[in-house]
Amino acid sequence: MILISPQRAEYLYWMGRYIQRAESMTRLVISLFDKILDEDFDDAKKVYSNLGITLTYDSSQAFLRQSVFDVEYASLLSVISAARENAILTRPNLSHRMFSRINALYLAYQKAKEERTVSLYWLESTLQELDAIWGNLELSLVESKEVPLIQLGKVIERMDLNIRIYDSMEAAVLDLEKLNSIAHKIRPNSKPIGLSSSQKQKLLHKINSVYGTLAYVTES
Repeated sequence: MILISPQRAEYLYWMGRYIQRAESMTRLVISLFDKILDEDFDDAKKVYSNLGITLTYDSSQAFLRQSVFDVEYASLLSVISAARENAILTRPNLSHRMFSRINALYLAYQKAKEERTVSLYWLESTLQELDAIWGNLELSLVESKEVPLIQLGKVIERMDLNIRIYDSMEAAVLDLEKLNSIAHKIRPNSKPIGLSSSQKQKLLHKINSVYGTLAYVTES
């Protein structure tokens, strides 16, 4: 059993989700930028519609600006801000190095927002920072009990976006074994999670309800 307060456990879980969301969406934005330039100018509008978001860009740079800074609740800046907020709330559970990396990434976004144009080179460089955050995860935490909670958020977010954006049941299934392994670390007597439905909304509900079935922990 992982002994940690329910509130703090949830913050760690959501920090993992937001960091993964930042990584996945950054890769998506870079890919869509290339498609806007070389293939289909409206492709990003179609993809973001799967997230319930309407984009109204009139140039590739306008798309970058919107997706990185301006889309309410869904911009990369807002996702990084949410990751940082959860990191602040779990500050005692994080090493100085890990917290500093998350905070530095947030400050880099704030600085970049002041520029007139968004640099694709800069955006690509943020992926290195996100990779470094994941790379230091197990080494930098004060205690290993936090790791599975953050990892759970990471894998659930990845599964959610693969289904939500790409309708990819196959990609979600590939993560299922890892999800069950992490769930077992959090709650050893938990039943294995299965994905039997092929209906998108049912799958999303099932995946996003996993944390709730494991949120039984109490203060140590």
